[in-house]
Order: sequence, then structure tokens, then C-alpha cells
Amino acid sequence: MLKKSLKIVLVLALLLIVVVVGLATFLNTDQYKSALESAIASSTGYQLNIAGDLEVDFFPAMGLTLNDVRLRNPAIPQELASTSAISLRVDRGQLLRGKLLVQELLADDLHINYYVDVNGGAIWDVDNPIRDRQASGESTITGGDDDSNNEIVTVSFDRISIASASIDFQDLSRGSRYSVDDMNLQSSNANLEGRPFSLELDFLFLNKGMTEPIGMGLQSNIVADVNNGNISISDLNFNVTPMLLQGDFIVSNFNDDIRFEGSFETNNFDPQGLAQSLGLNEIDDEFSANSPTSPELAFNFSFSGDQSQFVLDSLSASLGTSEVEADASVRFATELSPANVSYDIVTNAIDLSTLFPDDDPDNDTTTETEETATSIATVATPSREESDTELPLDALNAMNVLGSIYIESLSTEDFYFQDINIFTNVEDGVLDIEIQPTNAYGGIVQGAIRLDGRSADAELSTQLSFNRLNIIEFTSTVSRFNAVTGQLNAEVDYTASGATTNALIDSLSGSTTFAITENSVDIGVIKQVFTAIAALSPTGEAIQQWPDVIQFGELSGYILLDNGIGENQQVKLHMDNFDVTGTGGINLEEESFDYDLSFTVLGEPHTQTIPINELYHNVSWPVDCSAAFDADVTRYCRPDFTQVREIFTQIGTNAARNRLEDVITGQVPDELQDAARGLLRNIFN
Repeated sequence: MLKKSLKIVLVLALLLIVVVVGLATFLNTDQYKSALESAIASSTGYQLNIAGDLEVDFFPAMGLTLNDVRLRNPAIPQELASTSAISLRVDRGQLLRGKLLVQELLADDLHINYYVDVNGGAIWDVDNPIRDRQASGESTITGGDDDSNNEIVTVSFDRISIASASIDFQDLSRGSRYSVDDMNLQSSNANLEGRPFSLELDFLFLNKGMTEPIGMGLQSNIVADVNNGNISISDLNFNVTPMLLQGDFIVSNFNDDIRFEGSFETNNFDPQGLAQSLGLNEIDDEFSANSPTSPELAFNFSFSGDQSQFVLDSLSASLGTSEVEADASVRFATELSPANVSYDIVTNAIDLSTLFPDDDPDNDTTTETEETATSIATVATPSREESDTELPLDALNAMNVLGSIYIESLSTEDFYFQDINIFTNVEDGVLDIEIQPTNAYGGIVQGAIRLDGRSADAELSTQLSFNRLNIIEFTSTVSRFNAVTGQLNAEVDYTASGATTNALIDSLSGSTTFAITENSVDIGVIKQVFTAIAALSPTGEAIQQWPDVIQFGELSGYILLDNGIGENQQVKLHMDNFDVTGTGGINLEEESFDYDLSFTVLGEPHTQTIPINELYHNVSWPVDCSAAFDADVTRYCRPDFTQVREIFTQIGTNAARNRLEDVITGQVPDELQDAARGLLRNIFN
């Protein structure tokens, strides 16, 4: 971007040089227009077209006005820049001393186009002799077609004034687009010789996501010594309501071995206000007066670097009472090694409650609002294909990363994490994330994640451990999950492969094993299922007399996945004398689940926590559990009545057989018992 800016400055400077040469030789205006256009074409590769008149003034000061000026890249039909008029006023005395002092440079309605195609090619890209000379170490500005071309001409601007300028920027390779309108630039004593000068700039900025443009302003003092390759920007003030950014920036030896350094800081400002200014958040006039005040944000940072690396020497930020300290470095890739990134981030307590406030529970329209929001969310939910995201495997193989993140605590209204310590390492295309023991939901979370991106299909492996997590803390916001309370202990071990997120989900294999201690379970669904089963029993059963909530001495289970979550899941839940086993899957796109389960009440020696007639013991009762995620819990599961009737028929048959067997054993003579049993088998088969 620096080279692009210098290129534009050099184009203007070359215009001035050719102007002076032309005036000195008293060319007529038509000849002069041709000379200007030829000079720009031969020196920059751009095509200059002066469609309007060229006006020359000699008194009271030497000056030139170019009307209707347009600049093009000969290879591209789109204009690079255009202006209705450029006016120059030149000091005659300085000109006789070998210097070009422009007393005024005025431009009206200047417009610049900057367009980049999907392949990264910009319309400003041409074979540029000036750029080639800079690369070889030549940094002087010359002009004309005779021997004077070898003499250095110094350019100084006593005053620059550009009014009502505009810029259109579009980069298809990055999907970015924005525009700058009503840009006004004022500068005094501007020069490239190393003498300080001031710059003032204001404009309206419009991003593609914004509904209205936002005003921005920039002021700074500049020292530009182009011949020696040095630029210093001091007392920089960049303003976009409500943020003010101030700082200094120095670039040295950019013609050869470039080095740079700088430091910036902001005032304390409202981040939500800035987001609203930039069009990232919509302003809700109806509720803005009652919305909680967000904590103020402030940050400062310093950086340095050269052709081989960029170093973030320090970054400090505060959001209310939360503070962040960070440093980082990036060593650029070479022919022999990839880019190397290192970082360290340390923060104290971070409270996000004010940024994500809870809805007012007393609002009478809560239910209606939630239903409306659910409906809108359902309509707006992208399809599975649309939400599929390609894994950044190229980036994973293009750099090595080593870093750590420490957060003293992280909280919202719904959760509280403490002592978060995460280490990341990327080496030779393999990402390792290590999560040190972290206090979360009243327990401990720890684990490791590895993503091996060295092949076309990345290999993912996860190993996570949860110890004594208080279930009620992380299910409190979803009422349908409040049926179970207690301390959760779980081990999670999964693998997957693929180049996209959907491919990883579809290939997920492994297990989750869990146990819940100090538990209490709402058995409403179990009671509902067995009430329906008992209705088909010849003897009935007082299921409704069961307690609604039971504490089990043993509550454990597992989930086994084989190539995804959509099907072939194996699940088991054991609660004292009650087992749930089965298979099924989850459909994320339809937001539903479908499981074929068996509910089994176990007899002795298992603890008889759920009391039921022995008739139901050790029988696998078939249950269909399939519903949408947002369905009422009472609709989640129902017995397979056809199979239940068959089971009761079989139970009745077995009971009759057992009674007859007892009769045969007790009352039939020994020599006739075998014949009686054969007759009995023929009857029941």
C-alpha cells in the first residue's frame, strides 16, 4: 500500500516537472498536453488523458490548470482516477534556483478507483519504470526529454488542497468493499526532502455492511525524506466516534532494508457505540435509553519490524475492570522455512455479563417474543451444506505457532470459569491444543485436541476429562435438561477425519463414558412409558405411585459413535435396577433425534430403587424415542405397543407353563411326568 501511495505521489510530481519544462520552452497548449500525456505514459506506464482545456497563467504567478483529467491503465478499460480540474501555482524565484515550489495544488472532485479481481490482480498493476528504478536503489525524480533528465529536481508543496474527493475500493479476492466520499485534504509545506509538514484529512466512510456513512478524521505531522527512504508520522490523531486513536509511526530505509516501529493508544470509549458507528450493531431507539451501560474499552500497543519479521512488543487493553496483556512475533516465511508465530496472552477477571445481558424475565411478552424468535431462527437457519466450513489446512501447513493463553476467570450470567490455561502448538502441519485443569461449573475440565493436517483429509483426535461438574450450572438455561442434577464425571475420546466441518461430524467415532454422583433424577418420562405399558398388562400396575424424583446410588452410562452422529450410535444408561440401552442418531439439519431403546427393570441382586411387580423384571421393553429438539418432553418417548402386547402374551404363556410345570412336578406320578411335559410343550408351541 505504501508503494501504491508513493506511485500516486510520483505521478503528481512528474506532472509538475513536465509542466515546468513545458512552460520554460513556451510550448503551446496542444503540444503541452501531448507532452504531459507522453511523459506520464513513458515514465509510469499509465495513460493520461486531458480531455478539457489546458490553461496557462504567467501573472501574478506562474500556474497551470488542467481540466477534465483522466488516468487509465492501458490494459484495463476502467478508469484509475479522474478529476474535473487540477490547478498548480508555481514560485518563479524558486524555479530559477533549480527548485520546484508549488505554492498551491488544488484538485476538485478527484475520484480514485481501486479494484482487485478474484485472483488478486489490481487495476493499478503495470510494469512501472519508476518502481524498477526504486528497486535498484535510484530514488530521484527526473523529468523532460533532454540532458536535464539527469538533474535532480526537488518538489515542495507550499499548500495542497483537495476537495470533495472520493475513492471506491473493491477486493473480490477477500470479499471486501468500501467507499470514501466527501474527502477533504489540506497540507502546508508538503515536501519529500525531510522537512516537517502537517496533514489534515476528513472523509465519509461506507462499508458494505453499513446503512449510512460515518465521518472520520485524520491529523498528523509528517517528515518524508524519500531520497534516503525515511518517513516519520508523529502526533497522529485518527477519530471515529466515539474512539480517538493517537500515536507515532516511523519507517526507515524503505528503499533498501526497510525497518519500522510505532506505538498507538486510544481514549476510553464505548465499544458498542463504535460498533453502531461502523454499522456492526443496529441502534434500537426504543430500548436504547433503558439498556445497561457497557464497560468502556481502551487499548495501547507498540510494534516494530523489518523485512524478516513483525513484532508486537506489547499490547495492553482494558474493558471495564478486565485487563489484557499480550505480546507476539511473526517471522515471515522464507524459501527454507515456513512462517513462525509466537504469542502470549494474559488476562485477569473477564466479566461478559454486561455485553450479553439476560432478557427481562418479568416482561409479559417473553413467551411471545421467544416463540417469534424461534420461528425466525428456524426460517433463517442455514442448510447443512451452507454451514459447512473448509478447514484451514493450507494455513496449518504454512506456519508454525507456539503460544499460550491464561485467563484468571471468565464469566457471564450463566457460567464461571477460573484459571483457564491453554497452550497451542502448530508444527509441520499438526495443531496441538492442551487445556490445563480449569475450574468450571464447580468442577475441573482438562484435555487435549490434535488436528493433523498433513494429508488431504485431516485427522482429528480429542481427549477431554470432566470431574465433578455441577450439572445444574450448565443446564440451568435449558429447562428440558433440568431433569437430572448432580456431579458429572465424564471421559470423552473421539477421532474424526475430513477436510470440512461436516466431514468431521460425519466421521466422528469414539466414546463418552460418564457417571453422575449425588444425583437426583426426574423420572417423569420413565413413568409415562411404564404407565402406557401397564395399561396393556392383564394385572395392571400402580406406576403413578412412583415418586417423581429419585436419587440413585449408581447412575452411569456411555455413548459409542461409529462414523458420525446421524446413525449407529450405541447408548446405555444404568440407574440401580433400571437400564436403558439402544441405538439411534441425531439429525442436526432437521434438529431431531431418533432412537430405538429398550427399558429394562432389573431384579435382585440390584438395589430395587424403582419398585415394580416382578412380572416386569428382566424384560426388555421396546421404546421408540424420536422427536424434534424443541418438542415437549412428554412427546420424546413412547412404547412400541405391538411388541409390548406380544411380550405380555409371552409372559402370560410362560406363567401358565410354569404353573402347569409345578402341577406336573407335584401331582403327576414320576413315570408319567415326561409324557406330561411333552404334551405341555405341544400345547404351548
